[in-house]
Amino acid sequence: MGNIISLDICGQHISMSNGLTSVFISTLGLSGTRLAKTDDEKRMIIWLLEKDQSAIGSGTVGFDICEMPWNLVSFYAAKCFLLNVIEGAKRKIGWEFLDYQPNEELLFPCFDQFYHLISNVDTNMLNPTTTLNWLKDCMETPKDPVMCGYPCCQKHPVFLTIFGCYLCNN
Repeated sequence: MGNIISLDICGQHISMSNGLTSVFISTLGLSGTRLAKTDDEKRMIIWLLEKDQSAIGSGTVGFDICEMPWNLVSFYAAKCFLLNVIEGAKRKIGWEFLDYQPNEELLFPCFDQFYHLISNVDTNMLNPTTTLNWLKDCMETPKDPVMCGYPCCQKHPVFLTIFGCYLCNN
């Protein structure tokens, strides 16, 4: 069992084992938490960190790039931000907070593929309904971190999600 991150409209995807998915999300979360400045950027990283197999189940956190919480008004800024997050993860931003050393030979090609998928997405491919539904769910959950000022884990400098700290959970 594993997870697939896709850009279905283009027929492109990344396939990862459950363990590799966990490392992928952890490292993107560490990089993204440090780089996020705007609410849109913070929400994007929290959305990624909510792909938490320990809470949802192994092999169930794959997604399509078009389902991410893109804001059509700031789409190109968000796209640049995500590309910078990927580059930051490749520069090992935040890796000192991991209690293991990621296997770069497996992880970096996934970063490269993700970079390619994000580079290829455009506004006409997006599904704004998924963003609205996710934000509605956040607003209906009073203690959702998106509604509480984007707190971070005290042990790991990463945004908390409705499931707690991704790194603590994994």
